[in-house]
Amino acid sequence: MRRITLKYVKPGMFAGYAIHDKFGNLLIAQNERLDEESVKCLVDNGVPELFVHDKRVADILVVPMFSPALEGRLVEVLAGVIEQNVNGEAIGQEYIDELSVIIYHIIEDMSQNYLGDVNVAYNIMPQDYIVLQPVKTAGLAMALGHHLKLSDDEIASIGMAALLKDIGLPYELIRGGCSSTEANTPEMHGHPENGYNILAEGSLVSQEVGDAVLQHHEFWNGSGYPQGLKGHDISKYAQIISIADTFVDLQAMRPTGERYMSHLAIEYIMANAGDQFSPELVESFVRYVPSYPAGLTVELSSGEKGIISNPNRGIVARPIVRICYEPKKGSLDEPYDLDLAKSQYQTKLITKVLEYD
Repeated sequence: MRRITLKYVKPGMFAGYAIHDKFGNLLIAQNERLDEESVKCLVDNGVPELFVHDKRVADILVVPMFSPALEGRLVEVLAGVIEQNVNGEAIGQEYIDELSVIIYHIIEDMSQNYLGDVNVAYNIMPQDYIVLQPVKTAGLAMALGHHLKLSDDEIASIGMAALLKDIGLPYELIRGGCSSTEANTPEMHGHPENGYNILAEGSLVSQEVGDAVLQHHEFWNGSGYPQGLKGHDISKYAQIISIADTFVDLQAMRPTGERYMSHLAIEYIMANAGDQFSPELVESFVRYVPSYPAGLTVELSSGEKGIISNPNRGIVARPIVRICYEPKKGSLDEPYDLDLAKSQYQTKLITKVLEYD
């Protein structure tokens, strides 16, 4: 399978996997041939990426850690929570209970599919930011919690806190796609405490979830907000959410059109270990979340081009690349795998990501 963004989709390609909208509804069936109408459907629904069949990498399978339908259901229920809050209504306990049920179904999926791939593509459109960003953050934070071998209840608390982390944020600040990690205003700095109070007033969540919502913008070095907590004084759930939140935000589409690719977002996370983030959690994160996910087309410093056949999880930014093109030979009839983690290939660097912008 080859991973591409919508810009590079052409009629005549075949969908490698089923494609869903943000609510988990099926748009394109697996193996369906794409025509102009189906491509327009993908554009209209803001589908950011898809996998297409490519015989050169027919053996590469990318299995999600949990069902897209479950993620879509989270989006739908969270949208109801946000609507209630924006309208000044008390958040209904039934919404929180339903979120909890979906979260535990996701945890069950993760337990049954431990080797599943973490989705690291988060090019969220501005109009969808307010609901998709927390859902994507929750999925990533829960996956990291699963990797750290936390209990199901701990992972569920992380997921709930990530979903509700921005509930105290004035809607008008982010409805245009303003990232919660970008703005530096009193209203923005006040949203963790506002969210904590909203949840506490209704006794909607546990104290641990409330604390994570309150502290998810605290920095490891003490320069965060709202309390200026430092190091291990910050809730571990909040520390995990902080990394996932930033990683997702960096890849979200902004009004300026600027966004980070996954490998650049990984570099940002690494660069801020010890300042913004827990060094220990950053180490776990960057060895678990691939800089270059399977199916991505890349170009090497040698001029060779290929498709990531194995992200080499555990080794930062040194995947296995299926070489499909060499400068002197052109396109290869028999592509071959090149493991960038091996010592003889240490001088070869990935310099470009192709078909993905």
